Order: sequence, then C-alpha cells, then structure tokens
Amino acid sequence: MIYYYRAFMKGADIITSMDYTTAKEYIQNLQGRGIVLGLDTVKQLLKKLGNPEKSVPVIHIAGTNGKGSVGAYLSSVIYENGMNCARFVSPCVGEYQNTFLINGECVSQEVICDAMDEVKNAIDEMENDGVYTTQFIAETALAFVIFSRLMPDYAIIECGMGGKEDATNVVDLPALSIITKISLDHTGFLGNTITEIAEQKAGIIKSNAPVVSAVQAIEVQNVIKRHCCNSELYTAENPTIISADLDGTTFQAYGNVYTTRMLGVYQPQNASIAIQASRVLHIPENSIKKGIENAVWEYRCQRIGKFILDGAHNPDGAKALADSLKMYTVPKDTAFICACFKDKDYESIASLTAKYADMIYCLSAPSNRGLDKDILRDTFKQYNPNSHTASSLTDAIDKLKNHKNVVIFGTLSILSNAKELIERSYNNATL
Repeated sequence: MIYYYRAFMKGADIITSMDYTTAKEYIQNLQGRGIVLGLDTVKQLLKKLGNPEKSVPVIHIAGTNGKGSVGAYLSSVIYENGMNCARFVSPCVGEYQNTFLINGECVSQEVICDAMDEVKNAIDEMENDGVYTTQFIAETALAFVIFSRLMPDYAIIECGMGGKEDATNVVDLPALSIITKISLDHTGFLGNTITEIAEQKAGIIKSNAPVVSAVQAIEVQNVIKRHCCNSELYTAENPTIISADLDGTTFQAYGNVYTTRMLGVYQPQNASIAIQASRVLHIPENSIKKGIENAVWEYRCQRIGKFILDGAHNPDGAKALADSLKMYTVPKDTAFICACFKDKDYESIASLTAKYADMIYCLSAPSNRGLDKDILRDTFKQYNPNSHTASSLTDAIDKLKNHKNVVIFGTLSILSNAKELIERSYNNATL
C-alpha cells in the first residue's frame, strides 16, 4: 500500500544536486536561527514553491502532549482502511527521515533530497532579499513539497509549538483539526497561564472544518468552544481500562472494546482521540479496531527488554509516566536515567517521578538548551536521596545492570542514542 515516489516521476530516475548527508546538514544548520513564531515568512516561502500546502487534505494536530501518538494511531487507522496517509512529525526522534512518513514508513532519502533542492533554491532567493528562514519553517515547507508530490489521501501535520503562529498553520481549510491535551509548556513563547496557551493551540481551528478535542480542563474547554463558533466540535470519550500489562492495554470507549499495544496509562486516551477523529472521517469500525491495535510509535513508554524509553519532558508527561510506572513496575526493581532541558519545568518532573525509582542517574542533555547534570541531580535529590550523576549514557547503563527495569526519560534528545546503544550493546539474553 505504500506509495513510492518514482511512480510519480513516470519511471524516470530522480536527479538531485544534493546527497542525503548534505541535505540533512543544510537543514540542521538552520537550527542556530532559533525559534521564530509567525506566518509571514513561511507563507512567502510556500508561495515561491507554488503553495504545495493547498494540494493535500490536511489533518492538523495541536496540543501539549500526545500529538505523535494520536498521529500514529490515526495514520494506522487510515492505512487499515485502504488509504494512504503521510505524516510530518516534529520533533522526530532517531534518524532524520522519521520526520516525513508515508503509511508509517520513512520517506526515501532521494525523495527528501529532491524536495530539498527546490526548498533550498526558494530559501536562497528569499535570503538574497534579506528574509531569513528558521529550521522549522524550512522543514514545514519541505513536508508540504514532499506530500504534494506523493499525493496521499490525508497528510497529518503536527504543530511544532503552539498553533496560531506555528509555521504549520498555513492550511486554509483542513479536513480535520485535532486538539490533544493542553497543559503548561513552552511558557516563554506561548504564555504563562493555561488559558493563554489554549488560545495559541486553538488557533489552528478554522471555520467550517470539524474539530476533535481531548477532554480538557474547563478553562481550556471554554477557549476551544469559543474558537469553534462556526465549526462542529467533537469531544473524545474518556476510555475505561479493562486490563493492562506489558503486552498492551484493552479498554472500552464509544460502546466498543479496543486493544492497543502501545504502552502507557495515557495511551487509551490518545487512542480515544484518534477513534473519535476516525469516526468523524467516516472510517468503518473494523478498520478503526485494526488500526488502533497495529499502531506503533517509538519512544513513548517503549519497552526494549528491561529498558523503558519515554519522551516525558514536561509535568503532564511526567505525571503520565509516573502513573504508567505505578501500573507496570515497583520502585525497588526500577532505576531512572534522566536528562532535561533547562527551559523545562524539571523540578516538577523530578517531584512527580522520583518516588518510583530506587536509583537515579542524571545526565547533561545535549545542545545549548541542556540542563547541567549536577543541577538535575540536586533537584531529584530533594525527592529521592539515591540520586547521582553519570558521565554518559553508557556509564549510567553500566551502573544499573542489576536492575530489572531501567527507565530513560526527560528529553527526546537522548532517546535515539539510548535505543541505538541498547540494541548494539545487549542481546536478548541480557536485555
């Protein structure tokens, strides 16, 4: 069912001036330009590219937590219904190709390179006029160029930050807008209250386009309802968990029973949002059930042997991780490896999770946003005296070889390296 790009090139080979390494380095070098909210630059760039965002039916997702999981569930459901679904994931974890997906698989390197040639040429023209593009704006444009060529039935587009002024918010009439759970995050950019943040997230709502929302705090719900004055609003049901273990979770919602193999106490809630979205898209129940069961999303309470990798990086995510650990593990058998960014609420992360481990090792997260490991250790030590630092992931894993469960979390930036290290260094007998 996966669409291959060559089919759209009438059998011709794709000729590009960039190889994949060069393309990846080019866009990653734009990271130094930081974060700039607003739509003027991305609109100018997309206009130069022929407005590819207008040629793909878009499902737009905003929210604080759960965007990736909801996207994974919904993409799986759409695929099970015999349709093709593209996804733009931000931030991706692991290989850069994971940013652009078609039916759950990475878009090929040559497709990315070919589209990057076009995007870079447009960016160069703008820079000659003194208009400069950030990494996320370039990636957003790249996603729309790729998807306009692949022509999927739907393209799921995740907001990078916020919604109203997020670069992805250039779609005039999405097929569907989805708002996952909203909580405090990115307060330096989006506002200091949950109401201010909700105003930003709800900015993706467009007139006459249906909206699916998670169950929200009352003040958030009021903001979303106000933005939906000309749009139909559907609220996802709170699911009831029937059974849960390390093989998956069975839950009830909308009068039906579903199973998800994605771990985490929060996954039935994410699945419920995707189920409601699928119902709005008129996808039959048998495809919904298969899609929910077959969905896969790495680094979200992902278990690899004795290791659990989780992207919890804010208080809401930390609470969800803590609730999951309470369900799956016991503290005396569980250890943590944690790294955080300094612009995150790492004190709340520590206070919510520390009691679920009997040993904690803290690392300095990579990049200039990384929090110093000594500060993170001292923060965890307020809630768990067995908190220490490690010089590296390898060092931390070696120190915890006798623990039954090792949970690695705090920032997505360390999870890819952790997965690679675990799979390279351990065999099935020692995992």
